[in-house]
Amino acid sequence: MSILLRSLSLLVGITLATPASSNCLSAKETNQGVLLTREVPFYSVFYKPDGSGLTEQRLMERNRSLHPVSAVYLHPLLVEKRVSASGTHELKYANAIALDDLPQKKNWQSETTLFINGQKSVSGATIIRFDGWGEETIASCSYKVWTINSRLDLTGLPPIIFEQYYSPELRLVLRSVRLGPSNQPLSEVRFDRFQIGWGN
Repeated sequence: MSILLRSLSLLVGITLATPASSNCLSAKETNQGVLLTREVPFYSVFYKPDGSGLTEQRLMERNRSLHPVSAVYLHPLLVEKRVSASGTHELKYANAIALDDLPQKKNWQSETTLFINGQKSVSGATIIRFDGWGEETIASCSYKVWTINSRLDLTGLPPIIFEQYYSPELRLVLRSVRLGPSNQPLSEVRFDRFQIGWGN
């Protein structure tokens, strides 16, 4: 196991197992938690379901050092809290979280307020739009996904826009592209492999 993966194991307290016997992830297996990894540049995320949402422990390499981040999602497409070296950022949504039927209703939006280290900062809106169906492949396994456009507009700040590829079966985002204001790609996370893990 690489030094980076050992560091991730220490960070989230997980035991890594061999990939699923079918060699492809199933919804039942993701309930145990799953580690998704991109080797170059290194980026690894351990997701574990938590009710209708999930928790995330992330480790990424930047400027030759490791940067841990943890997060809580109300739904796999909607982050609530993220904790990193820069502090705790929380998003509070005015509307009920109703994203499982996004292909039918096409979009969801809500007034949104950002809190930084517990203090109210700025407000704005979150808009999540369903753009169609697609397919994503990890380690030779293909999964049907929703193509999602997610936009967070907060007063006085540049918009935060992502194109996400979400598997409703696995309840995981399998690929994510950060977009600029004109929808030009800025960065991308596409995973190379997966492993099943269990929290201690």
